[in-house]
Amino acid sequence: MDPRGGDYQQQARDFAVLAVLEGEEGLSGEQDELARAVMEVVLLAGLAPYNIEVAVDGEVTGVGLAPAPGNRRALRVEWQQDPAAARHLSPELCKAQQAAMHHALHTILSAHRFWIEYAPLAEAPLVLARTRPGH
Repeated sequence: MDPRGGDYQQQARDFAVLAVLEGEEGLSGEQDELARAVMEVVLLAGLAPYNIEVAVDGEVTGVGLAPAPGNRRALRVEWQQDPAAARHLSPELCKAQQAAMHHALHTILSAHRFWIEYAPLAEAPLVLARTRPGH
């Protein structure tokens, strides 16, 4: 996934910066720490992280991060579909795939004990902290 190689923790540090979605502001210190933990789980799950460096070439598929508006600690974790592939799908199928990937991200992050704001599973999960309160 990462041409620079390295272990999962090193790759997670690299992708914590590269996975911030285009047009989003940079991450706060707390969000950066959370982004590293999220990216490590994404890599361990075998999912491709979004990479801003290759997105300019049209390769935008992957798990991206967006700072949560109004919360300098939380991150939205979003699946980015390949626009070229999406053009070959009906809008309903494209929406269903997006919802399924967000549901999968929610499940994976919950299994790794991240604290996620309650919302419909089809929405991109909003990760509030690395560990749920009381754990």
